[in-house]
Amino acid sequence: MTLRRTPFALVALLALLALPLAACGFHLRREAELPPSMKRVHIRIADASSALAKGLAKALPRSGSEVVDTEGPDVATLRFDANTFSTDVLSVGGNARATEYALRYHVEFEVLDGTGSVIVPKQTIELSRDFTFDASQALGVAAQTDLLTKELQQDMVQTVLRRLEARTQAAH
Repeated sequence: MTLRRTPFALVALLALLALPLAACGFHLRREAELPPSMKRVHIRIADASSALAKGLAKALPRSGSEVVDTEGPDVATLRFDANTFSTDVLSVGGNARATEYALRYHVEFEVLDGTGSVIVPKQTIELSRDFTFDASQALGVAAQTDLLTKELQQDMVQTVLRRLEARTQAAH
């Protein structure tokens, strides 16, 4: 008899635990909603094989846009003027060696319609991650830097899409 009640009690407990999440406004992240003028998009970027270009080429179709290879009259152009990484020293130890760094990712973009008119004016996004350097763990630092770079690249794709969504919603 108690075996029959266990699944019901488990479901009831999970439902009660989910109530605070619903009440606090928690929602799963959804795909960005882009305007009708961006149904077909061409990505113009200096390095078409960059992680940003590849990430956007995968993410834009999930947002309802078709990525095309060439510009045209009914194609919006997502143009990137800057797509750079840099590393800055944040602190130096007693031995005059850097102990803390900031990895920065800087992107500038705008969106033009098929006639060259600006849909989304130039936007600048800069993301950064700080990390410490331990000379005794030099191999680990390289792996950490690679991981942080990949995370920044993924975050940048989502940030660009959210910025496009916000700018187009503000225009309506």
